[in-house]
Amino acid sequence: MHAAFNTLRAKLPQTAPGTAYLWIECALLYGLLPVLLIHLQLHGGIPFLHILLGMTALTILLALFDPRVQFSQPPPRPPAGPHLRRILLRFLTAALLLSLFTLLLYPGLLFRLPRERTGLWLLILLLYPLLSVLPQHFLFRTFFLQRYRPLFGDGRLMLIVNALLFGWAHAFFLNPLAPLLSLIAGLLFADTWQRTRSLRLTCLEHALYGQLIFTTGLGWFFYNGSAQAIQTLVD
Repeated sequence: MHAAFNTLRAKLPQTAPGTAYLWIECALLYGLLPVLLIHLQLHGGIPFLHILLGMTALTILLALFDPRVQFSQPPPRPPAGPHLRRILLRFLTAALLLSLFTLLLYPGLLFRLPRERTGLWLLILLLYPLLSVLPQHFLFRTFFLQRYRPLFGDGRLMLIVNALLFGWAHAFFLNPLAPLLSLIAGLLFADTWQRTRSLRLTCLEHALYGQLIFTTGLGWFFYNGSAQAIQTLVD
């Protein structure tokens, strides 16, 4: 896949956009587009995956002309092992905390999906990384963290802005918990990307947390996205 992108890029003119253009583009794609999605969701719903995949296609097209956006990244340094252990330790801590949170505040939802819709739950575990994680991580990690580096740098400011916009993008679900949890997760994912520059590790981390959300029962607050599309394959 990376080779195909690089081959295509070699045939296209390469232009690094100016700062003013990047501000406008970032505001439109990551600031105003979620407003449009919220409006459409409030007026009869919207095919989430169509929007997600369409926006991913657009950003891939933009990235092909931008020499700053690299589709392939060097191996993590230090090697992936220490990063993977840190990711798994954070995940196990989050699994305990989210399970307790669900038990205390939403006991009726705790493990409801695997208990009552086992087939759907297994299908979500299988397809969620492909249909949702990969597009989101291109949008918010591979593309955003490289394309908008001239605006936000490559440190704490970039991490915070990226996490805030990742949370804001989940306002589409029309409840306060989805953006809040996504903001916290966005901080973790952006931190992992900045440490590793590894799409594989950040996708793995996102997939783990997404599967955890749907397993504990909090996936109810994220239902209008990929989970709803996957359910159509079952029902």
